[in-house]
Amino acid sequence: VAYEDSFESAVRKIDALYTEIENHPDDLAIATTAGDVREAKSNGKIAIILGFQDTKPFGADLSLLRVFYRMGVRCMQLVYNGRNLLGDGCCENTDCGLSYAGREVLEEMNRLGILVDLSHCGDVTTLEAIEHSKDPVAFTHANSRTLAISPRNKTDEQLLALVQKGGVVGVTSHPAFVNPKSNNPTLDDLLNHIAHMTDLIGVEHVGLGMDFVEKYKEDRTVLPASVYWRTKRPDVFGTVADAVDRPYAKGIDSVAMMGNITGGLIDRGYRKADVLNILGGNFLRLFETVVG
Repeated sequence: VAYEDSFESAVRKIDALYTEIENHPDDLAIATTAGDVREAKSNGKIAIILGFQDTKPFGADLSLLRVFYRMGVRCMQLVYNGRNLLGDGCCENTDCGLSYAGREVLEEMNRLGILVDLSHCGDVTTLEAIEHSKDPVAFTHANSRTLAISPRNKTDEQLLALVQKGGVVGVTSHPAFVNPKSNNPTLDDLLNHIAHMTDLIGVEHVGLGMDFVEKYKEDRTVLPASVYWRTKRPDVFGTVADAVDRPYAKGIDSVAMMGNITGGLIDRGYRKADVLNILGGNFLRLFETVVG
């Protein structure tokens, strides 16, 4: 569910996804627990975890939050790039931190068992949410600001705070967050982010959050949020034209290329167990800790 969704459109999207799963029962499954993920894997299915990019569909209404939980939502980003009732996003012109409503929503997410995602949050909102949460939280798709200066990436301070709560960060293949100084960032640039993070916070806290939209290069209308923010903040995301030329880092621009990360990690000397954890084991552990 994207930042522009209302309550009604969010519900329609969830219904459409359930319908898709019902039409492909041998290939897809909803996962509301870690056990569901493992079962889907053992049955050769893709496990789908319902998640929100923004909390706007329910604002600060805890009863509606509980409704979405009962629909199967298990991961929510508090704030997208701008501002909502809960706090400021990374592209807002202020960075006021977590609101009182934000604290209440976060507490209810903790109580229910919904993973808190802070990928697009502003710096103060990020740190205050980590501190206020009783559960581990996630940066599901963000890179290191030390290697790539962008307000969408996370500082070493934020990464270290994340780890103090037992959280996990997933690196992403968006070019502007991999290497904004390069016209053609590569898989090797992405692996540098993994190396920096594993050195800083430990391999058990690093995963993958590619943020792929497979059809985006051919059809930009499939992701209106990206078009909007590339138009509004090209300094952060790159231009709309960039999305056609380089939607993702070279060598890792599709799910079909995920094996390149495996090979790259092995070439860099990572142990098999560590590679498996980066590929998904760390996020599965976090998911189990938070949602059961």
